Formats: sequence, structure tokens, C-alpha cells
Amino acid sequence: MKLTAIALATALVTLAAPATQAATAASAPSTAGTAANPPALWNLTTLYADDAAWEAARQKLLARLPEVKALQGTLGTSAASLLHAMTVMSDVNRELNRLDTYATLKADADTQVTANQALRQQSAAAQTQFAQAQAWENPEVAAIGQARIDAFIAAEPRLAPHAYGLHTMLRLAAHTLSASEEALMAGASDPLSQPTQIYELLANADLPWPTVTIRGKKVTLDQETYVKLREDGDPKVRALVFKSFWPVFREFQRTIGAIYVAHLKGVVFDARSHKFDNALQSKLAQDNTPEAVYRTLVVETNAGLPTLQRYLKLRGRMLGLKEQKYSDIYAELVKAPRTYTLGEAEALTLQGVAPLGEDYVKALGQHFQEGWMDAVPRKGKRSGAYMNPAAYDVHPYVLMSFNNNYESVSTVAHEWGHAMHSVLANAAQPYELANYGIFVAEIPSTTNEMLLADYVAKNAKTRAEKIYAITRQLESLRTTFFRQALFAEFELKSHEAAEKDQPLTGEDLSKIYLELLRRYYGDAQGVMKIEDLYGTEWEYIPHFYTDYYVFQYATSISAAAYFAEGIEKGDTALRTRYLDMLKSGGSDDAYQVVRKAGLDMASPAPYRALVARMARLTDELDVLTKDMPAKK
Repeated sequence: MKLTAIALATALVTLAAPATQAATAASAPSTAGTAANPPALWNLTTLYADDAAWEAARQKLLARLPEVKALQGTLGTSAASLLHAMTVMSDVNRELNRLDTYATLKADADTQVTANQALRQQSAAAQTQFAQAQAWENPEVAAIGQARIDAFIAAEPRLAPHAYGLHTMLRLAAHTLSASEEALMAGASDPLSQPTQIYELLANADLPWPTVTIRGKKVTLDQETYVKLREDGDPKVRALVFKSFWPVFREFQRTIGAIYVAHLKGVVFDARSHKFDNALQSKLAQDNTPEAVYRTLVVETNAGLPTLQRYLKLRGRMLGLKEQKYSDIYAELVKAPRTYTLGEAEALTLQGVAPLGEDYVKALGQHFQEGWMDAVPRKGKRSGAYMNPAAYDVHPYVLMSFNNNYESVSTVAHEWGHAMHSVLANAAQPYELANYGIFVAEIPSTTNEMLLADYVAKNAKTRAEKIYAITRQLESLRTTFFRQALFAEFELKSHEAAEKDQPLTGEDLSKIYLELLRRYYGDAQGVMKIEDLYGTEWEYIPHFYTDYYVFQYATSISAAAYFAEGIEKGDTALRTRYLDMLKSGGSDDAYQVVRKAGLDMASPAPYRALVARMARLTDELDVLTKDMPAKK
């Protein structure tokens, strides 16, 4: 999960307004920007002029659902019938994605606005109705069979954009139920999604955040403030922030535990109903990612824990701590040389990604100016950051909140790496093949982060700047590889407990998470003290409701290291394979798309190479700081 970055100058103006005004601004057209002062609010009118236009489009789409249902039984008639049916369903899905993009962006802009949440609910209901109307498709394709489908594709060239989707349905035939059963499962998707929506509202809008006094000033310690203050240079402030923030989650441990367990049960129910061995297999099946990727990652990460813990010991020495605590984990090892505005962050990103070529840099610089992003922090806004690619006919959208620090700059590079992936895929692929798998999605975003980090390190003018740049790279490896792998292991353990029908409560989940924290961060080895309270941190991670997702941050940073290092050395053939990978979109299984670019992510090699990179950087930082006094 990224927690982000963008224009403070614009943010300060918006923060002075009431929350309702901020929400309105977030949906209004952005004012014209410049490279120095780019727009920091997205323009949703490129999707729909207003809510009334959105509602009209929704009603028009709902009116087409009987047309989708009426296609049942026609797919096997002829190649022409198959083409007609696939075209209708693709067109409806395309508009549905556009509707959902608008509703999601408005809802996330301010989770406190009831009308925006209603739009999201209406969108979710429309998705459910479409899924029900289309539920017969997979069983019907499976019944037609591989030979006949391939004959239709050969006879009708216009079926080519649909071929990969049809072959995926055939591959999943063993896990496809009858048409009536799939319709029933589609109808269940809305109630099964309720735990996620309940969690999002509770975590973002309704939790009672405490007020703390920091250097004589009272502040509300909500999620955004916590992210900013957990980096404070004073260990006493950090300890106060942690001991004030996490008890809120511990107080709701029982409730959030019940919400998450309800979610887990729904996931396990769906996996069993579709005849998968487990939820992991079910979640990886759509992209056809081998389970070996996930399980190899967990094994290799645990093998690399001594390298992580060696770096953590160096952190403790540089911070001058007699006992390193979990509240120290985000403390900056050295003072940042500067703060950043959005314009500066974007300019630095463009310099960092220059090895990707002039065309890439030119396009990215142009898109920075086009109102694709909401970057303004404010009360009620969804925490974290993401890129929404679903509006194929418009453009991607980015949500983030700017905190002025280097992490914010890194997040600009990260989220716009996602956006450029969609830009390239959409330009090269038809709608049906543009939507890439999650497994490949995190590679370009993390590659951009690594290119940025390497650029900053290479261009450091002093030892202090060099040290800062290396610490940022090491922190990226810690958080994007080791931390996400910890999350992945937690997901595996919690899902497996649900699959075994073991009693599972919020307290049980906190115990699982606490054991992982202590193992990863070396509590038993005296590397870092992990108090019982911090076992509740799992409650804070919204990505756990997108099952078996976060492991791809860890696999992706491993792949990113491979691509970034080669491209920076001037390997133009590798750069071409990399950009071709992005342009491939969803034209093949994501695992195979990456493999064609030269990497097998089911093998130990990528993860061992990344751990070795971390070891080398730790060695370099150790040498650079040996004669420096510890931070006070």
C-alpha cells in the first residue's frame, strides 16, 4: 500500500475550506496548471458532465441487460453469432466500467458524503445485475468446447480480440458451474462484498480518532496525520503517536475481526463452490499465476530475514537507540535535504525515468498537466493511493495525498508508473485485451520508484545526500519487499485458518500478525522490540480485502530491480522488452507476459538477487556512516 504525494500549495487552500467544499472541489474541473504548479484535483467531467448524466447513462445500461440475457444459447450457433454476443457483452462491460470509475472516484474523494456513497452502491448493484445477466457465458463456452471455439476464431478474424478471454473461460471450465448456479453466485457477490464496504466506511469515516498534544499543539491523530507524524525525529513523539493511534484499532479489534472473518468466509465459500483446492488457487487462477510464485516468495523472504535484520541493526545504530522499538520503524535515518512541491516531485520523476526513453518522458510530462489526479489531503478522503484504469475510453485516474517528503515523491513515480502502463496498454490493445493482470501491474510502478531512487543516489553531490539516497532505497526494499511479504504470509495463514474452519476472532488474527512481526523484525534476537499492542496493525491494511494482492508488490520490486538495473546500463534490447511488456496489456497470462520479458517469478533467483542488492546497499551505508556520530 502506498501512502502518498502531491501539491502542497493547492492542498493548503483546500484544507482551509469545510469538508463539503473540499469534496465539491475534488470533483470539479481542474484549473489550468503549469509544470511548476500542476493541477492537484482531477476532472471528472471527462467521464460524465454531472451526476444526472451519470444516472442517465446508468439507466441506459440497465435497459440493455435483457439484451445480454437474451444472448444465452446463441454462442455456439455460428462464428457470427459468437462475435455478436461477445461484442454486446464487451460494450456493456465497457460502459459499466466507466460508470463505476466515476462512482468510485466520487465516493473516495469524500467518504463522508452520503450521496457519493449512494452512487457507489448503485454502481455495485449494476455490476451485480450485469454479472447475473451474463452468468451463463462461462458454462456455455465450456460446453461448446475448445475445438469449436477455435474453429470460430479461425473463421472470423474479428473474434481475435476476444480469443484470449474465450480461452481463459475454457481453461477455467473445471471451475465453472452450471448457468443457474453461476447466476446464483453472481447474485451473491453483492452481499459478499459488504464486509469490504463496511470496513472502508468504519476505517475512513467513523473511527473515533484521538487528540494528542505535539510540542504544545493539539492535533487529531487520524490516518493521514499518523502517516506524517510516525516519521517524527523525536523518539518520544513517535512513541506517543503509536501508543495513541493503535489503541483505536485494538478497541475495535472484535468488530473489525468479525468484519474480516466474514470476508474470509465469503472468499472460502466462493473458492469451494468453484471447486478449487484453496482460496489461493482460486485467486491466482484468473491470471493463471502458479502457486509456486507465492509460496517461493514466502520461503525466500524468510531465508532473507538475516539481511533485513542486519539492516535494522544498522538503523538502530544510526538513530542512536539503545533499544529499537516498532515506533522507530519509520524514523528517517538522516535529515532529508529538502521538502518538495508537486511540481518539483513531478520534475524529479521525469528525470528519474529518463532511461525509459524520450517518448515515455514526453507523454508522462504531458499527462501530469491534464487533470488526472486528486492529490489534496483532506478529512474524509480515502486514505492511501491508487490508480484507477477502468475508463478505457477516457484515461486513468490517480488518487493520492501529498505530504511534502521524499516518500511522496516516490509515490508520484509509483502511481504514475501504473498510469503510464495503462496509457501504453490502451494505445496498443483493444479494450478486450488492455486490462492487464495484477501480477504484472506492480512492476512498472515499482520500476519507476527504483529508477527514481537510483537517479537520486547517482546524482548526490555530498556524502550526506548519498547517505540519504541509499537509506531511501533500503527503506523501499524493506517496505516493498519484506513488509509486503509479511502481509502475504499473514494472508496465507488467515485464509488457511478459515479453510480449516478453525475458530477465528480479531484476537486470533492479532496473535498471528504479532508472531510475524516479531519473527521478521528480530524481536527474539534483540533487533527490535515489538509490543503486544502492534499485533492489531493488520486491521489498518485495506489491501487485505483484496485477497492475495499484496504479494505482488514483493514480486514486482524483485522484477523492477532486474529491469531498472539493465535499462540504466543502456541495455536497449531489455528496454524494448520492458516497454513491450507494458504494451502487452492483458493479451496473455500476466506470469507469461513477464516471462517473455526474461524473468521466471516462480524461481528463487529474482528474490535472492533482490536480497543480495539489499546486502550490498547495507554494506555501502555501513561504510559511509562508520565515522559519523549517531543521530540524537
